[in-house]
Order: sequence, then structure tokens, then C-alpha cells
Amino acid sequence: MARIKGGMKFTCSHCAHHVSTLDFDARDGNLRTQAATAINQHATNVHHEPVMFSSLDAQQRIWRA
Repeated sequence: MARIKGGMKFTCSHCAHHVSTLDFDARDGNLRTQAATAINQHATNVHHEPVMFSSLDAQQRIWRA
């Protein structure tokens, strides 16, 4: 997960596939949740293994930014 202008970018840990919060509509719910769900669905469907993000690790990275 990385900050980008206007949002956050989630990258698959198994390949270069990525999604960002800018790809989703806030009317459908939390943008970070939607992006994290999409990247995990990709990893599960393509690589048969979900991406593992620790919410604590991600929050600590955000605080340091």
C-alpha cells in the first residue's frame, strides 16, 4: 500500500497488478476497503493466495508519512 496523489495504491505482493482508491466510488462504501477487497480478490483468483496486509503495519506507515 502506498500513498498517491488523492488516494492510496494497493499492489499485489505476487505481481505488478494494482488498484487505487481512485478506482472506486465512495457511494459504494469506504474506498480503502473497496481497494483492499479488490486486490485480495485478484490475489486469491490469480495466485490462489490472498495478499496479507497487517492493518497495524499499514497504519504505522501512514503515521510515518
